[in-house]
Amino acid sequence: MAKAKRYTAEQLSDAEKMAATLANVPEEKRTLVIMMTNSFMAGMEAQKAIDDTAKAAALA
Repeated sequence: MAKAKRYTAEQLSDAEKMAATLANVPEEKRTLVIMMTNSFMAGMEAQKAIDDTAKAAALA
């Protein structure tokens, strides 16, 4: 069974802020905002993976 992911208080606070912000976006534009947010977060994850790979290569 996969280990349950644990979130920090800061991450939970950020998620609450994002949900509150999203609630204020008009419904017809909400899907676009969600897609843009997901793309931004995927880009951040990709950059972290690149940075981690570069650090590992530098240590090798």
